[in-house]
Amino acid sequence: MKKLLLGTLVAGLLVSSVSFASPLSKIEAGKGKIDASLSFGSGLKIDGDKYTQDLGGDTRYRLGATYGVSDKLALDYLYASHEGDHSSSVQSHQVNLIYQFTPNFDLFGGYVYNKGKYYGDSQSTSGYQVGAIGKIGLNERTNAWAKFGIGNTITQYEIGLGYDITKNWEANLFYNDTKYKDFDHNESFKTHSINLGATYKF
Repeated sequence: MKKLLLGTLVAGLLVSSVSFASPLSKIEAGKGKIDASLSFGSGLKIDGDKYTQDLGGDTRYRLGATYGVSDKLALDYLYASHEGDHSSSVQSHQVNLIYQFTPNFDLFGGYVYNKGKYYGDSQSTSGYQVGAIGKIGLNERTNAWAKFGIGNTITQYEIGLGYDITKNWEANLFYNDTKYKDFDHNESFKTHSINLGATYKF
């Protein structure tokens, strides 16, 4: 039921035709944004062929930047970090190209590099992902978005709200759920977190 409700929300955001006031609502050459957020209430879990272990979760962070390389096309970078018990952690670097079809709908695709650690044993995976972003304006200053991405080493979804404090600064609150996969022994790391952050638009 939870997944059905989330899917309905994502679909609603993706097909909405309401104008969008979030950063890079209109991708233009030379325009961009920088994002930073802290992750609260996060969780980290490892799945293997014969076991699943909850590794807890510590407050961590996410950093990102988006830059318009031309009208409707932008280069996007994201770094996400999660830590848990037993010297466990997972970090992800994601580099994507975003193409804006409408002010409310973007498609993206790119490269993913993940590094996971469990009881001090470190391993890494790399691959690709493709996905979509939907966005709507709720009023003059508040906007909402949904994001979904899938690839050979990652599956993720995200829903969030942003509020324009000034012309250049936005506060945002969002939930992210990600599976980092294709590690040795068919292991995968699963994370979820509530994130509070800020965006600077230039």
